[in-house]
Amino acid sequence: MKNHFIIILILFISSEIHAQNSPTEKYGSNLTNGKHASINEAQIYYETYGEGTPLLLLHGGVGSIINFQECIPTLAEHFKVIAIDSPGHGRSSHLDSLSYPLMADYISQFIDHLQLDSLYILGWSDGGIIGLYLAADRSDKVKKLLAIGVNTGTNGLSKDMLDWTNNGLINWAKDKDGWWMKTHLPLLPQPEKIDEYLENTKKMWLTEIYIPQTKVQSIKVPTMIMLGDKDSIKKEHTLEIYRDIENAQLCILPNTGHYVFGKSGKLVNQIAIDFFNEKTKPKK
Repeated sequence: MKNHFIIILILFISSEIHAQNSPTEKYGSNLTNGKHASINEAQIYYETYGEGTPLLLLHGGVGSIINFQECIPTLAEHFKVIAIDSPGHGRSSHLDSLSYPLMADYISQFIDHLQLDSLYILGWSDGGIIGLYLAADRSDKVKKLLAIGVNTGTNGLSKDMLDWTNNGLINWAKDKDGWWMKTHLPLLPQPEKIDEYLENTKKMWLTEIYIPQTKVQSIKVPTMIMLGDKDSIKKEHTLEIYRDIENAQLCILPNTGHYVFGKSGKLVNQIAIDFFNEKTKPKK
């Protein structure tokens, strides 16, 4: 669809602006609640809310805990929510390079650092890709995964999205009047490294393969793959991921773009709560 990605981007920005003006704006900047974990000489920032089974929230690219402002209050009524700024993002330490395996390794060590016996993971976008790695490699800890808006490589993205990553990402992020500069740049411990951070993100997003198909196929833990029907990720690609995972469910959200926590936030929360609490039967 013409200008498909532009529409998604506008919806995403609008949702973020709404979140900034909501009563939940402390999330991601709740420094009385937030802590740092030292992993491989990097400081990984996280905030914890609620009680019960640990639920690890993994945000999207060039994002932070702020991505989950709309859903943390509800999820924290049912789980012990652990919201983390991924390595190299938000209030966590800057990294000289970015890749999905690298971030997954840091977060795997973070899980061990917190001495979690078991946990659920809700990952959105880049966080969902990291969640796929963890579901494959840490089934000793990860009991269920909800992966939202994920793709396993550039072949899963629309042409508009690839063009924007190549030609628009950096200018969009560095717009001094844009929401990213106002909301996310102030979180970075080394904002002077913004150019390196954005170039590393662009390089990661343009890597042909994010996670090997064989690793996705090795996932055995109950998994839900969720996609907004107006996302820039190809539906056929999402179906392939779903089919590659033995014990998976598929959820397509109607009239929803990439940032599912905006218009469909309440629905996503309820689906997540039901999924994590249900006794999942294997797919036939």
